[in-house]
Amino acid sequence: MDVPNLFGLERSGLEAFFVERGAPRFHGSQAYRWMYARRVLDPRLWTDLSKALRETLASEARVDRGTIVGRAEAADGTVKYRIDLPGGGTVESVFMLQRERVTMCISSQVGCALACDFCLTGKMGLKRHLTPGEIVGQVTLLQDDRDLGDTPFNLVFMGMGEPLHNYDGVLGAFRILTDPEGLGMSRRRITVSTSGLVPEIERLSREPARPRLAVSLNATTDAVRERLMPVNKRWPIATLLAACRAWAKTTGEPFTLEYVLLEGVNDTDADVARLEKLLRANPAKLNLIPFNAVPGWLEYKPPSRERIVAIRDRLLAKDLRVSIRWSRGADARAACGQLAILGERP
Repeated sequence: MDVPNLFGLERSGLEAFFVERGAPRFHGSQAYRWMYARRVLDPRLWTDLSKALRETLASEARVDRGTIVGRAEAADGTVKYRIDLPGGGTVESVFMLQRERVTMCISSQVGCALACDFCLTGKMGLKRHLTPGEIVGQVTLLQDDRDLGDTPFNLVFMGMGEPLHNYDGVLGAFRILTDPEGLGMSRRRITVSTSGLVPEIERLSREPARPRLAVSLNATTDAVRERLMPVNKRWPIATLLAACRAWAKTTGEPFTLEYVLLEGVNDTDADVARLEKLLRANPAKLNLIPFNAVPGWLEYKPPSRERIVAIRDRLLAKDLRVSIRWSRGADARAACGQLAILGERP
């Protein structure tokens, strides 16, 4: 018989767990606070429960958030973590520190089904979705390993996987992360990055509380985007941007467009002109992301630094909101698009 894992259950799930065992419902809220707010993972130490109940929990349940099994530190201080999951499989997560600003990049799936041609994770294919506990577990493991304490941090779902493909797992984790009796994060510090799953963007806009939205655009024509991102065949650029505008209207919040720059593919003067037109029609900020090369796996190259800066400056000169997200952690293969659990090329 599989022993149930309490870590990752929301309050209602914990309450049901206790009621099923003949215990008062309010013990679910107590267990919730012990695991997420106090970070005490041994039920035998949950001292506001009876000793008999604590012993029952220790024998009939587990509290497993996963295990850090590897670290790789880059020259800029970025640290990539490899984490074994309670449900089997391994993911990578990233800790970044820049000018005292802490950001974690978290995975939502083992692998990814979207097969974007410039992303190493897509070479894995999709193995499975992560549970809410496996997502929250990454956050708490990195918090504890870096001894962050109460230090505020930003959280981006830009690791392995397409977050909105694992909608229920990501939103379940989001609720624990933002619950004042959970991790107590501000929802404004959490960003979900999607390749453009239109129905899920629409669904997310209707949630009573939601993370920030970032959308990977990466091309200005459907022909190029379909080659880079097969999802574009189902939801082309015009459909995707219409959903983003609807998001902004429904939520009253802007969205971010992400654009991975690939030399000779999407960095032409014509692309820049189309980007200018696109940004004027949509309430978005543009993040330019130089491609992070993975020799032997991905054949693309980033434009030169001078070309990247020139593209940014041309758009800034038109009074558009645009910035460059320079790579961090690339020498530890921890940068955007580089996360994956793969064997070596022969």
